[in-house]
Amino acid sequence: MTIPIFEKTRRATSALSFINDDSVLAVSGFNLAATPEHLILKLYDQYERTGHPKNLFLICDSLPAVPGRALDYVSEQLCKKEDSTFLKGFQLPFLGFSPWTQKLVENDLVEAYSWPIGIVAYWFREIASGRLGLITKIGIDTLLDPRREGGALNGRASDKMTCKISTIEIQREEFLFYQAPKPDFALIRASVSDEAGNLSMMDEGI
Repeated sequence: MTIPIFEKTRRATSALSFINDDSVLAVSGFNLAATPEHLILKLYDQYERTGHPKNLFLICDSLPAVPGRALDYVSEQLCKKEDSTFLKGFQLPFLGFSPWTQKLVENDLVEAYSWPIGIVAYWFREIASGRLGLITKIGIDTLLDPRREGGALNGRASDKMTCKISTIEIQREEFLFYQAPKPDFALIRASVSDEAGNLSMMDEGI
């Protein structure tokens, strides 16, 4: 569903109402730097009030959280309620500053995958270019290799493998092929935008 071009601005609750159940969300943010915390919290608030959207899958370029803030706050609520409905899972390169998101993984409440930050950044580029995923040698013979854990962090992820890494051969050389669901929506923090969707962070501290 597209937002009509003449609607220059929307309140968060109105804009987030376009996100459907089972959507894949790309979410920016490195801890709280450039993290769209307001949108993350409003999205969870909408789920709490209406039961929707649910079964969301997040793909992040780093970690949109610090202890008690943004995704970590949401993860705390989900852990305490043992709720596996709001989040289906996520692809997060780093969980170190989010103790409650770590607990989501440990308690097997969501599918959890972790690729390196660089891999995710290049994967976004490949998907934006219309390609199916990222082909690289990075990860061979590591925990990312599908002959080992394949990037899955818990049992639920190992069973589902929504984010899949495959071995392929090109000109007799072995590569890894990284695939994940294509995002339906993106949560991005910015100061202003134009009607074409170009974003500026000119008033942001970082």
